[in-house]
Amino acid sequence: MPAFSAPQTPRWRRYLRFWRSNIGADVDDEFRFHMQERIDYLVARGLDPETAHADARRRFGDIERVKQTCRSLAQQQEADMRRSEAIDVLRQDLVYATRTLRSNISFTVAIVLTLALGIGATTAIFSIVNAVLLRPLPYADQDRMVIIFEKLGDLRGNASVGHYHDWLAQTQSFSAVSAFQVQTFSLTDGEPTRIVGARITPSFFQTGYVRPFLGRYFLPNETDESRVVVVSYPLWKTRFAGDPSILGKQITLNGLKYTVVGVAPAEYTLTTRDEKLWVPITFTPEMRANYGAHYLTVFGKMKPNVTLAQAQRDIARVTEDIRRREPDNMQNRSAEVVLFRDVLLEQYRAQLFVLLGAVTFVLLIGCGNVASLLLARATARRKEIAIRAAIGGARGRLVRQLLTESLVLSLLGGAAGLIVAGVGIRFLKAMGPAFVPRLGEAGMQIEVLVFALAATMGCGLLFGLAPALRATRVNLQSELRDGGRDSRAVARDRTRTVLIVTEIAVALVLLVSAMLFIRSAHELQSVPIGFEPNGVTMMRVALSPDRYPEPTTVEATFMRIVDQVRSIPGVEMAAASTRVPMWGGSVDFSVDVEGRPRADKPNLGHMRLVTAGFLETLRIPIVRGRSFTQTDMVSGAPRVIVINEAFARTLFGNEDPIGHRISGWTATLAPEWREIVGVLRDVRSFGQASDVPTEIYIPFTQAPPGAWDALQRGITIVARSTPGVVIAPSMRRAVAAVDPLVPIYDLQTMNDVLTQSTSTRRFNTLLLSLLGLTGLVLATIGIYGVIAYFVSQRTHEIGVRVALGATSSSVVRMVVRQAMMLAAIGIAIGAMSSLWATRVLGSMLFHVSARDPIAYGVAGVVLFLIAIGASWLPARRAAGVDPLKALTQA
Repeated sequence: MPAFSAPQTPRWRRYLRFWRSNIGADVDDEFRFHMQERIDYLVARGLDPETAHADARRRFGDIERVKQTCRSLAQQQEADMRRSEAIDVLRQDLVYATRTLRSNISFTVAIVLTLALGIGATTAIFSIVNAVLLRPLPYADQDRMVIIFEKLGDLRGNASVGHYHDWLAQTQSFSAVSAFQVQTFSLTDGEPTRIVGARITPSFFQTGYVRPFLGRYFLPNETDESRVVVVSYPLWKTRFAGDPSILGKQITLNGLKYTVVGVAPAEYTLTTRDEKLWVPITFTPEMRANYGAHYLTVFGKMKPNVTLAQAQRDIARVTEDIRRREPDNMQNRSAEVVLFRDVLLEQYRAQLFVLLGAVTFVLLIGCGNVASLLLARATARRKEIAIRAAIGGARGRLVRQLLTESLVLSLLGGAAGLIVAGVGIRFLKAMGPAFVPRLGEAGMQIEVLVFALAATMGCGLLFGLAPALRATRVNLQSELRDGGRDSRAVARDRTRTVLIVTEIAVALVLLVSAMLFIRSAHELQSVPIGFEPNGVTMMRVALSPDRYPEPTTVEATFMRIVDQVRSIPGVEMAAASTRVPMWGGSVDFSVDVEGRPRADKPNLGHMRLVTAGFLETLRIPIVRGRSFTQTDMVSGAPRVIVINEAFARTLFGNEDPIGHRISGWTATLAPEWREIVGVLRDVRSFGQASDVPTEIYIPFTQAPPGAWDALQRGITIVARSTPGVVIAPSMRRAVAAVDPLVPIYDLQTMNDVLTQSTSTRRFNTLLLSLLGLTGLVLATIGIYGVIAYFVSQRTHEIGVRVALGATSSSVVRMVVRQAMMLAAIGIAIGAMSSLWATRVLGSMLFHVSARDPIAYGVAGVVLFLIAIGASWLPARRAAGVDPLKALTQA
């Protein structure tokens, strides 16, 4: 038998694997080898090479298909092998990491608690941001929903009925346009209750459509005469016990029977008024011709492919046509189209993102502390790592092991952080300002959990990578010979120094922000409100139009209620007004001064109908003229008014306004002049942070025509009582004594009203102060840790210094000087960073600049003193070093 030729050696890549194997090349090499073996065999048997090659291919069959099968099998085998190897290595790393962390439980607990605080707080704030700002609105085509404002100068406001109908009839950019008017209703089925609702056009539910929970919405032909109502989901659950058979039943609103045709879904609301029910509204031809009464909120839905700019041009075109037809009602007025989402969320967006940024800074400080602890621990493990490297452990493998320990710590911290986040979410929902849209929806949704996981893993990599890289950069000869005590071991740790400087800088940004809000809150509290809230209790009542149709009966009933409240034991004074400072809506109108031409810019005054004694009950001083008396309240009394100082300055400048007459509330062409008899001190009626409004006070028995209809026959009773006397229950009984069917609502003290008016600013101040304090505590811990580490690494040097005659005070100065240098660098960097970071706070502050030197100075001094204090204990410990022991240990 002829000898075989030596088989061809497979290519070198089958034996040299710098990266992963090349399966395709391996299969090709293997088949080439066996083909060549067969060809050589046949040639040795006497066949010519060409015939041998053809016979070999014939015997192998479909070689490409066999190759593909082999490739697939090899790839699957290698993938399984790599997966098994990776899982096995990960299991080993996890077991080792767990054993290592359990061996130093105090170290583990310190890191887990630090991370739990940072991750939990960040997740809680993100859940609020996600619920309010990031989650899509529940409405169909929410990106095409807009609000159409009528503007007076630069101020956005409500629209008139005339504007609404012209926009509805003449614009071409909208698939739906609807009108909305807030109204309160007396629900008298069972215990009388006053409920915030709205009168709407039937198209309202089409501009913002969400499928009804039960029943249907209004039909296009349903009017206010149809007496139908859609109730909200919360009202259905609380007042009607979630009765599914409510459809078709009647409820009594303002003394009239309405048929329930639908229940809106739980998430439905297009406003921040939290309305509980909706009824249709229709407009008479006379109302459609009115372009002067502005009380409608107008919603629209743009047609597909229509841009906001196109819709704005369309509205401007129609509004300009109105200007030509109604020049008197269009002075300094225009219209603006704004995306609904922007209107709903614009006042909360900056605040929430500022809080999210602040809490992220706290998390970064916490990560810096954790990284510092891991660096110290890595230094202590340098000999262990050197031994593992010496017996063959690759640096990449050691880094992976240390990163696994960091990730285990971060996962433990993240799990504990979810508990902190749950508590934080409940706190934020309870303490958050009223009427923040969708705040109640904040919780542990899937996107919040994903954020928490991402934050957890990010923290693990962030605080674990630098210590892992540094720990594995070792000199084997030095570490194994000297145990790591060489010149580099006692050298200053630049990485830890950079970390603590960064922590101090970030902490200063938080402290400056907190100080700015504290300063703003102090400035706000120092603003005089113009009245005395202590000892005053208020409540609102409203009469139904069916039982009190005439203004005279409305006024008589209100006067009887006031008299009943005055007779309560402990009540010193009582009165009533259609609006009290810092609470409720307001009605304004333009006025003219008798004997003067109409001004180019309307002189707007906010109307308040009051009883005698109202100014005295709230202790609002009269600075000129007189207040109202009982004689002003009797039928046929001369028409008089009182204005505030702001309106007096607007209308008359330095001239005395007493005796002048003004008009402007009448709907007829003939003026209705009223004499100014007094000027009262300015009151911050819309809150301490708002400008003083121009106000007009009118005796409630001299209400302008139609005023009680516009005010929904509502009034606020105020009573001043002697200190320590609680009169709220007695005020309820006083109303019931006059009419038990009259609902009472908003029963509270004026101090509560004052507190609610600043709730948003107080909430921001509280949270940023807490975050600033947390950042300060974490930075203090970080400074202490770095200085303590600095002392421990220089024990030998300090012992030598003491042995050579250094005093304890000089050692303390040396250590404290180190802390002072770190603090000074961190504060300098933090101050420059604060100048940039606090620019977004400008609109959230009151009478305080974002570059307020007091805030910067106080924050810097506090942080500097804290840094010195944090270094004092390690400094005292360094001063007590026994030189003999220090030299012996060396």
